Amino acid sequence: MADRKRVNFEQEHRELQELLPWYANGTLEGPEREAVERHLKACAACRYELEELRGLQAAVSVSPDTEAERSAEIEAALRRTLARIGAGESRIEEPKPPKRGRRSLWERLFLPRPAFALPVLALIFLGLGVVLGVQLALRAPVIGDLPEPGERAAPLTERYFAYPRQILGEGTLTLRVGERPLLEEAFTLERIEDGTLLLTSNIRALQSGDLTAAQRLKLTPALRPLSYSLQGPLVYGGSRADASLTREEAILTICCTLTEAGQQIQRRLIPLPPSEEPVLYDFSVLSHFEVLYRVIAERLRQGASWEELRFVALTPQALRAEPLVIERAEPAALLSDGSRIEVMRYTLRFGPEGNPFRAELYALETEGVLLAVNLPVQPRLPSSAANFAFRSDLYPNGLRLAAETGE
Repeated sequence: MADRKRVNFEQEHRELQELLPWYANGTLEGPEREAVERHLKACAACRYELEELRGLQAAVSVSPDTEAERSAEIEAALRRTLARIGAGESRIEEPKPPKRGRRSLWERLFLPRPAFALPVLALIFLGLGVVLGVQLALRAPVIGDLPEPGERAAPLTERYFAYPRQILGEGTLTLRVGERPLLEEAFTLERIEDGTLLLTSNIRALQSGDLTAAQRLKLTPALRPLSYSLQGPLVYGGSRADASLTREEAILTICCTLTEAGQQIQRRLIPLPPSEEPVLYDFSVLSHFEVLYRVIAERLRQGASWEELRFVALTPQALRAEPLVIERAEPAALLSDGSRIEVMRYTLRFGPEGNPFRAELYALETEGVLLAVNLPVQPRLPSSAANFAFRSDLYPNGLRLAAETGE
């Protein structure tokens, strides 16, 4: 019975997915429109595809008074559309070709009347060609609103052209709550062609392999965050978390909750204090602790002491910024297959003294490798057991805290 329901849902999904462009341009009516609206409430993949279609439609549906306004509006809309598409690297289902006898995607999205096909298509390709040509010629930002040199035309081209990759680190982190393994995250940190750093990872639930998420964090060579996105049915009910940073501020966004009134986007602009270094972490992404450890290790290598390190921690999931300090740095030990591994433990405190969130980083200092992260039981965690993440690619049989066994 369950298999039959799944087959019926997938068949309905394919049929209603083809109606999304008609729904996006407002020409779908009657029972078909009602069926699409019911399906959107239950299908995160179609909600995201609808957002992409509306962004693409907005990129060319402008009527400015002057050529300068036309170029500016098309450019801004195109940046937003490409940012949406670039943030959602993983899609639940690839688009299906249109059924025989039905209009193509372009026709359904933009051309409810065939008589307007040639002039509108000419405007589309002329407008996009002018924008892309000017952007590539001037090397101005194409995606996002980030003025850093690394955020130039590279995000547009890196998806289509191969560049030499310099891998700085990669591995797999497994999250265990109590004795139960729950999540696995495979991550890669690399230096890309413009000199910036890129952390990408794929997360999956071990108990349900179809629940996944993909994240993308771009950083300066000094490990300062530039942009971030996380999306997938595993996190936020299928919504997407985004962040973009400049020297002065950060914009955190959760997009998009579908309500009867339409899409709801939560956004917060956070001024960045010049005296504190910004770092970014998401409760759902274990590899952010890998980056955080690299930041700490690099600052210590430069001569700073752990007592004086001060950060502002940005949490897109909670649309929040809070202070981050190192409370303690001390020798500790991990156990694997009866072997004892001497490590350094950094106890981090996020937030104010009255309501803190604490995390312990266990690092093999001689190798500069983060081996484990422990989140003890505390008021700000919903779990009644500690959350423990470890490098399962290095220790497939697991790691444990020596304190757990009394050794």
